[in-house]
Amino acid sequence: MNMKKLLYLFAGMLMLSSCGKSVKDNLTLDITFRSDGPFFESSPESLQHELKDELQAFYKKHNATEANIESVKLISAGFTTADSAGFNGFSSLALNMLAGGDSKAKEIAVQNPLAKGNSFQAQAAGDADLMEHFKSKERFLVCDLTPKTDREAPFEMKATLTFEFTFKD
Repeated sequence: MNMKKLLYLFAGMLMLSSCGKSVKDNLTLDITFRSDGPFFESSPESLQHELKDELQAFYKKHNATEANIESVKLISAGFTTADSAGFNGFSSLALNMLAGGDSKAKEIAVQNPLAKGNSFQAQAAGDADLMEHFKSKERFLVCDLTPKTDREAPFEMKATLTFEFTFKD
């Protein structure tokens, strides 16, 4: 076999071995955000949730770890509250993801202005790839709510967030 054919054979084998298959699946998380207040007019209040154990069963289902993550995107973000005033006292919401280390906050959903009532769907930033954030051992969701007026009462809301994960084998 001449050298040229050997190189082609080697290149073909290398390409085939590097072509692993990817698996996509959605993970829906129900998160509770709470603040005891006070809230000050036009000054965003940050409500935080650390993602810890919520991901372990999902990774186990896919026989994966953080190292297998190829991409992660938020595809939907719904918010509800049982507060008697609903979201009427707030003007906007921004949901960000942070991770430990040197990662920067990444905006993953926004709603401005907020709809009146007790629930709404925020606009998800579907192009924001969160792979590096989910590969970190520390992962935080930070929800910034901007009140229309000062508020002393605590506030609690639930978020239903659906992420699309792509895992590589």
